[in-house]
Amino acid sequence: MTGLVWKDMLVSAKTAKSYGLIILFYFVLGFLGTFEVTFITAFVSVLLIMLPLSAFSYDEAAKWDGYAVSLPLGRRRVVAARYLFTLLIVLVSLAVATLFSAFIALQGQSFLEPLSSALGTLGFGLFVLDVLLPLCYKLGPERARPYLYAVIFVPIIALFVAFRMGLHLDLSWLDALAARSELLVFALLALLPLSGAVLMLPSYLLSCRILDGKEF
Repeated sequence: MTGLVWKDMLVSAKTAKSYGLIILFYFVLGFLGTFEVTFITAFVSVLLIMLPLSAFSYDEAAKWDGYAVSLPLGRRRVVAARYLFTLLIVLVSLAVATLFSAFIALQGQSFLEPLSSALGTLGFGLFVLDVLLPLCYKLGPERARPYLYAVIFVPIIALFVAFRMGLHLDLSWLDALAARSELLVFALLALLPLSGAVLMLPSYLLSCRILDGKEF
């Protein structure tokens, strides 16, 4: 199974290098004050969390799935390797956000604020992946792509419609909480990626069930 994870890392290396240049570019803009540091850490998290989805596209182009399911490892370990790769990407995203936040802290700015932003984004990204990974196994990456847009934009559209109807979401309590204890806000936002990681188990089991019943 380690070989399967290593395979995902190798096929994603080219995309990761491109992402690395983009990340470096935005880091420079962040240091120059063009963007808020919270935006930078959130953007990096979103960028890296897309790597597991791009791995499906590479597999489809190489017709990998038909070969993978014939391996003696079994289909469930093939799925487990993809989910393990996803968790590794999440850890890398968190490490990058932590390093950037530490560098920002050396400049006299808040350490927890950009890291909290990254945690919130990672949590949302994990929820998206929990939904999208089984769909990629069921439909393939191209047919599952519209669902990615739906998962991301439907809540945004719903909030916009609610705002237009005069239903305002009161987040003043969050600002008050941040003013009292930045550490508490950080702890609350840390629950989001933890919840997303817990939900990976039913997502994994669903993906295994889908792949078990799939013919190639």
